[in-house]
Amino acid sequence: MRGSAAVLLCFMLTSCAGQQPPPQAPASSTPTDTSTPSIPAPLPPSSAPLTTPSRALDGITVRGTVTAGVEAGCLILDTGTAQYLLLGADPAIAVAGAEVEVSGKAEPGAMTTCQQGTPFQVTKTQRVSG
Repeated sequence: MRGSAAVLLCFMLTSCAGQQPPPQAPASSTPTDTSTPSIPAPLPPSSAPLTTPSRALDGITVRGTVTAGVEAGCLILDTGTAQYLLLGADPAIAVAGAEVEVSGKAEPGAMTTCQQGTPFQVTKTQRVSG
């Protein structure tokens, strides 16, 4: 009996050895997360003052003198400490020699053909009275 059990075991092992493993699902390039996302607790009220809506929408406001850039069609706002390349300023107001105040957002990485000043996307242009 012992001999037949050994033969039976060898037969089973031999027959299993030739089989292919079951196919696996293809690996995905993004891990899947099956956990339930946690919801952060609400923040406590802050005693810090809120920014005004116009400042939050317009970014920053700078004042200076408009000058012609070294490239044709480029207008530079010289603040005395910085130079901004005006993008989208009102052409009736932002003319060379004018004292203006512009609101908008500095965009240092913006691609332009002008070769000076930090690009500044203007949302509001006004003359400085004085």
